[in-house]
Amino acid sequence: MRRLIAVLVASLLALVVSTGVAAAHAKLESMTPVDGSSMAAPPTKVVLTFNEPIGSNGTQVQVKAPSGTNVASGDVQVVDNTVTQPVGAMIEAGKYEVDARVVSADGHPITVVGSFTVTHAGHPAVQPVGSSATPPKDNSNTVTIVAMCLVMLVVVALAVVIVRRRPASQ
Repeated sequence: MRRLIAVLVASLLALVVSTGVAAAHAKLESMTPVDGSSMAAPPTKVVLTFNEPIGSNGTQVQVKAPSGTNVASGDVQVVDNTVTQPVGAMIEAGKYEVDARVVSADGHPITVVGSFTVTHAGHPAVQPVGSSATPPKDNSNTVTIVAMCLVMLVVVALAVVIVRRRPASQ
């Protein structure tokens, strides 16, 4: 019985320790223009900054005008933890949506969604002023940890049932 409990405790410990590595994918630290901000003149680019380097393969950024057209122009540039997407003519006033998909160094795909508002159409593009935004919450790690704990509880319960069903040795 003691041996079984020791194995179960060691398994649970290994499961909890191994989840730290899986939770290490990149997270958005800031977006320029800041998510939810409002500006009179449109920016010339959208910059996403992450807490760790991002892979350049598979990185896509779209900047959608209020009418739904993509105003991103040119190739997305990835340098270490910074993703820069130049934007073209932003002639519409209104809310612009930023939709990005990047792949972190550990291969985990990350989706970023944000928006900013341009209040006056027809102004020349300006360089956005940088400041940090609150990153979107990622609940995938919490769900994974809870699921693993539930699986371990089921394994422990089954082990207890099996041990108690055994006939006592005489």
